[in-house]
Amino acid sequence: MNDLSRRATRVHARAHWPLERAAGTVTLAFDDRHRRRMAMTDDAGVGFLLDLPRAVALDDGDGLELGDGGILRVVAAPEELMEVRVSGPAEAFARIAWHLGNRHLPVQIVGDTIRLRRDHVIADMLRGLGAEVRDVHLPFMPEGGAYGGQAHGGGHGHSHGHDHHGHDHDHGHDHGHPHEH
Repeated sequence: MNDLSRRATRVHARAHWPLERAAGTVTLAFDDRHRRRMAMTDDAGVGFLLDLPRAVALDDGDGLELGDGGILRVVAAPEELMEVRVSGPAEAFARIAWHLGNRHLPVQIVGDTIRLRRDHVIADMLRGLGAEVRDVHLPFMPEGGAYGGQAHGGGHGHSHGHDHHGHDHDHGHDHGHPHEH
């Protein structure tokens, strides 16, 4: 059923909304959890319009408030990922993390592993650096950026500038991000 008169117009951060107001769930992949306005379908098959004032990076457990006061709980969908494990000294783990960060890849750190989207070129690079790489099918919830936002930059309805603390410096590469919206 596609009822686009049903609108989600407000986001509540996980753990900051009453679960008894849950009107259902909506399961979304990482890329679909950073939107402003989009027709969606909840997990019961009922359509709604996500209609936010600005794009927000949604986390697993966040709530989308509907016009009738009900809230749809956001569920992070399982995705095709790689899980990276490094044995040896801490420097080996740091080196792997540096190479991934240098490529501006969204990553999720879970214990002593790093999860990221499947990419055979990156997997070959990681193996070449001594990492163990295995395919997994799990929800993807990347780390927030160094400037306080989510991996896509938005956070929960607020944003932070990307001005490098008010001073100029050259990294030798640009800061364009492939997933900006």
